Amino acid sequence: MKRNHGPLRPRTFKLFFSLSFCLSLLLPAFVQAAEDRSMVVEEILVTGTKREQAAQDVPIAVTAISEEQIKRQFRTDILALGEMTPGVALGQVAGFRAIAGGVRGTGQNSILVTQDSSVVVLVDEFALSNVQAQFVEMFDVDRVEIYRGPQGTLFGKSATGGAISIITKRPVMNEYSADLEMQYGVFNGDDGPNNSAIEKYRAAVNIPLIEDKLSMRMTAILDKDEGYYTNDKNTSTFQDSWLLGFAPVPSDIETRTTGSGENLNDTDVFAGKIKILFQPTENYEAYFLYEHLNDDSGSPPGVNESEPTMLLPALGFPSIKSAGHGDVLSTGVTNQCFEGNSEALCVTAGHRVDVDGYQLHQTLTLDHFVLKAIAGYRNQEEILPSTYTGEAYASLFDASRNTTREQTQYEIRATSTFDGPFNFVAGVSYAEEETEMLAWATVGLLSLVTFVDEDRNDGIAAPLLNPDGTLNLDSSFQSDPAMGGASQDRETTAIYADGSYEVNDRLTLTAGLRYTDDEKDFFRRANSGGPCTALTPMKDQVVLGGTCLDARSNAVSRVGVDFSNKDLHAFHIPLPNSAFAIADKFNDSWDEITYRLVADYDVSDDAMVYVSYATGFIPGGYTETCSSLETCEPFDSETNWNAEVGFKGQFLNNSLQTNVALFYTEYEDLIRSQVVPFTDPFGLTTQETINVNAGVSQAQGIEIEGTWLVTGRLQLGLNFAYLDHEYDEFELDGVDFSNRDVPFSPEFKWGASATYEQEIAAGTLTWNALYSHQDEVEMSVFNSPLTQMSEWDIIDANVTYRPSDERYFVTLWGKNLTDERTRMAANSVAGLWNFTMYGRPLSYGLELGVSF
Repeated sequence: MKRNHGPLRPRTFKLFFSLSFCLSLLLPAFVQAAEDRSMVVEEILVTGTKREQAAQDVPIAVTAISEEQIKRQFRTDILALGEMTPGVALGQVAGFRAIAGGVRGTGQNSILVTQDSSVVVLVDEFALSNVQAQFVEMFDVDRVEIYRGPQGTLFGKSATGGAISIITKRPVMNEYSADLEMQYGVFNGDDGPNNSAIEKYRAAVNIPLIEDKLSMRMTAILDKDEGYYTNDKNTSTFQDSWLLGFAPVPSDIETRTTGSGENLNDTDVFAGKIKILFQPTENYEAYFLYEHLNDDSGSPPGVNESEPTMLLPALGFPSIKSAGHGDVLSTGVTNQCFEGNSEALCVTAGHRVDVDGYQLHQTLTLDHFVLKAIAGYRNQEEILPSTYTGEAYASLFDASRNTTREQTQYEIRATSTFDGPFNFVAGVSYAEEETEMLAWATVGLLSLVTFVDEDRNDGIAAPLLNPDGTLNLDSSFQSDPAMGGASQDRETTAIYADGSYEVNDRLTLTAGLRYTDDEKDFFRRANSGGPCTALTPMKDQVVLGGTCLDARSNAVSRVGVDFSNKDLHAFHIPLPNSAFAIADKFNDSWDEITYRLVADYDVSDDAMVYVSYATGFIPGGYTETCSSLETCEPFDSETNWNAEVGFKGQFLNNSLQTNVALFYTEYEDLIRSQVVPFTDPFGLTTQETINVNAGVSQAQGIEIEGTWLVTGRLQLGLNFAYLDHEYDEFELDGVDFSNRDVPFSPEFKWGASATYEQEIAAGTLTWNALYSHQDEVEMSVFNSPLTQMSEWDIIDANVTYRPSDERYFVTLWGKNLTDERTRMAANSVAGLWNFTMYGRPLSYGLELGVSF
């Protein structure tokens, strides 16, 4: 979707102007006479193969991003990694701070907490395979390693697309140091709130405790902004809609349809880490890490981009476009916060996430082996209330997904250091995960289509009008939340080995194998349909097969004993299991053998070619949003295999570095998530998200990366990806969908960067310009209208001043200089409505940093 700015500010002019501006910053480099090589092409060591190797020596398609690159390009947001890496298409799950998308055409567009993503994210080797947990703030980072293609042998399950490994900075022995940074900026796009403030504060302190033996590093970040959406969409006319316009609504039906104009989607995140490194002897070290995160950000709003044939427009809530409302950053959220209770369902309280994590890494170095033991624990609590419709009406569909997740991970491995041609790494790992998800929802749109029938068993239709001439609507759906939830206990055990043999000075053969067993115990409670009780009003009593069932048995009003919305707790359901139509346990396990075979050949001292074959899998599982026994049955594992030919080389005295990968991947038993209609036994139609195994797809493509140190002061970077990804089979309920485009599979994607260092009398100016392009890409399994991630052309630039002693720096930065409106998330909800989210508009500001 492209915005039309009118004749005075056409998009092509802004793009041309920004490119020209960026090039003008770099022009002095081409007339620079001096050949002082103040910059170098970095050699980055990576550890994803469980061995420490230079990234250029690893026969895998891996992008290694250093701390310097992250700082230079202001890429602390994990989603921005997609702009720096070929083959990576990342977006956001609509309504959440969670990752959608993946690598090489993989990716989920769902918030399901019991479903693994296709790309595993690791922070200091602790695996996060769920999309909400993966939305991490990258700070205090030493490097990022992005492995493309299935990594089932080295990283295990849930890495069919690849793996993103984030390695943070370790304590340094015998060194006192401190780094303090402050960033200030504003959003100032054509749409949305002007001059909405951005603030970010970072601090890192390194303290030696015992000389040569014990050191500590403490880091913290405070990230705040005021948001770039506004709650002021004013296009709703539901009282005049064709469904409701023939009579007034009753007084207990809310009529407010416009928000109060406040900013939305604000950020308020604090994160801190304490790291202690203990090295009592030359061959042993213990490394302890503690992390804490507190996120009190606003609820991410949706934008109503429904089709005219959907239910919401029919009720008088048109999409922004059909209403002639062109500002995609002007939207609506409810003020729902029942009786001041911010615990369970309170949209105005925002999304709240709390994390505490602990890790202990122990390493023992022997004559021919390095032994490593890793133990980690992470507890995460989430309270995630959202308005999913993009409307400020009291409630059309508001829900809160509140989750607790405890993860425990252990790994022991041995890495050989033989002098001969053969070396290996082998290990075992064990992980436990306990997840409890509770949900509260008010489906208020049902109040606009449901008429009160005081005797649902007499065969007489409910009257349309009350005696006072108002519509006989049932307001309870707006004010009496329903509840449900799911829990899952999971155990994963794996054993693996990976070895390399140097046939001669040029040729090396590598083979790896992993066996994984994944077992899940799943419990689901959902839906109304429990037996009638003394609290069931006549209008909700339905007799089926001689039994009285409560059509709203899972509502708050059924708890009784003076219980109301103000008494709800975020992580406790007050109703017994008998109040739900489904309250069942399920158990299953999945095992898989994944492997890889690689041959790499040094064509010269500075160039290598490799051929590889690798496999990966996502374990089968359960969908925590299932609404029937049939859809609660488990789905099977998704598997894939990948054949690849790659080239890595350094030329021109190591000033030019190029990497190329050509690949073919086949995915089988594809796991697909989709929101579909669900009609309960009482005739009410809502929606459910389900996972199914839907077929086979084939992907082939090419990825290119290059870094060129043109002079000692000018460095250029390039990444390019072409992807051809199609379904070979895709069938749901007997319908052939194989002609659909595969989600998160842009045909073309590329980016370029330029860095120029300019010596001045008082120090150095470093100029940076970055450009990123991605073709339009589908996000919905069924390619629904207006669920495409927009084609984008993003340009960022910054300039940094450092004095000669480099004790401080000052950076002037700008992001999204052409003020693109990029749809980054979308969800088409079962024909009822469609809601979307957009990326950040133009922003700019200043960053200051000082080192001691």
